[in-house]
Amino acid sequence: MTGSWIRTLAAIGVLVVLAAILSALTLSGRFGDLRYADIPWLRPWPPQGTFINPYDLTNKGDLISVADAARQKSDLIADGQIELQAFQTANPSLLPGADAGNRLDKLDTAVSQDRAAGITEGFQNHLTKVIVGRLVDPNDASVNVCVEEVGTSDITVMRGGAVIKQYTIRADDKFWLALVNGRYLITDALVKSETVS
Repeated sequence: MTGSWIRTLAAIGVLVVLAAILSALTLSGRFGDLRYADIPWLRPWPPQGTFINPYDLTNKGDLISVADAARQKSDLIADGQIELQAFQTANPSLLPGADAGNRLDKLDTAVSQDRAAGITEGFQNHLTKVIVGRLVDPNDASVNVCVEEVGTSDITVMRGGAVIKQYTIRADDKFWLALVNGRYLITDALVKSETVS
């Protein structure tokens, strides 16, 4: 065999291998994943300014804007401060500045009960992780902005200026947000907490 035949057979062999790889990807359903391939310096994935939805990591096309996520996180933190102030002052009239829907109804009842009992509650939150993504609210399919907070909270319950109870909880809470008049308000929450001390 001459050198040109060897090169021709090698080229055919490479083409056969490439065809086999493409066929395997197509048959396995993974060929579509190539559109999300991260090719550094040429086509990074996810694109700059976005990240893959942390609640659906298998769908690499479900992207979230970093700017939108920062705004949603910021609004949730501001909403949380309003909620804490409502509990600290036993003043449910503050809640519409932070909450809507199911969340407003639930917290309005809780703060009103505290007020009727002469109780105030103070919270010192220590967040270790905040996750922003898209996850459908189990109570309202039209709401899918979810912010999860993980951490601990030191709670002080007072009556008439005297401390009646202090304890710490560990929490992993999900909050669903809806855009209302240009601001994200908490519409629902899934609170998972346990007392640790």
